[in-house]
Amino acid sequence: MQCVVFPKFFQELTAAELARTLSDIGFDGVDVMLRDGYWVDAASVAERLPQFVRAMHDFGLSAANATTPYLDPNDPYVERGVACLAENGVRQFRLEHMRYEGMGTYQKDLDTARRKLEAFAVIGERHGIRAFLQTHGGSLHPSASAARRVVDGFDPQYVGVHHDPGNMICQEGYETWDKGVDILGEYLCMVGVKNAGVFQRPAGDTFEMRWGREWTTLAEGVVDYSAVLTALSAAGFDGPLCMHNFYDRGLEALKTQTRRDLDHLRSLLSQSAT
Repeated sequence: MQCVVFPKFFQELTAAELARTLSDIGFDGVDVMLRDGYWVDAASVAERLPQFVRAMHDFGLSAANATTPYLDPNDPYVERGVACLAENGVRQFRLEHMRYEGMGTYQKDLDTARRKLEAFAVIGERHGIRAFLQTHGGSLHPSASAARRVVDGFDPQYVGVHHDPGNMICQEGYETWDKGVDILGEYLCMVGVKNAGVFQRPAGDTFEMRWGREWTTLAEGVVDYSAVLTALSAAGFDGPLCMHNFYDRGLEALKTQTRRDLDHLRSLLSQSAT
């Protein structure tokens, strides 16, 4: 399994500096972000994506996965952007989350989401690239079973799911890790790697204690990544593990903790392989 990174908090670096930093830390690749204020955005994908990909390749990093703001396949810029991703070696891309609008809307929201996925599957087949959803709080697909219901019946070559255990602890959607991997089956195309916990903190002027969910380092949170990797190995999964390092405490601290997280992940990978 390849270890790639979602580089959200490395925003202050240039593309070349980012590639050098991620290579030094020990990653195999990067998740290409199409997002305003970052290295590539949706409006400049044709110009900036080739430059970004070349910068990653110069340091031996793959750039085969992307995160996009794409949600409506009928927007005129979407297919041009998907074609550009495919032309630059991206093999799969994350869609924006399919929203659940609230009580009484589920079936309507599900029908809308599946119509959109049907169109994205057609676009994907045309360009040889897969669209995928991420298990994410506030969406129609916070868990493996909910995501499977959204994607079920589509060709997994062109529609998939990014299984994110950290989101399922910090936001919503927890299911046992082996069950989740089993439920997703052939739709599983990427696995998120981050961690979270549940903590008591003082709240308000009275200092009463309240429970809340917070991101943690990879080794300290509730998600048992040893169990996750064991389940992935049992399922024969060999796709990318995408690390999200949510440490907004300055670049040097981010580098240090990210390296520790990656070392911990690789140690767990070695153990799951034995």
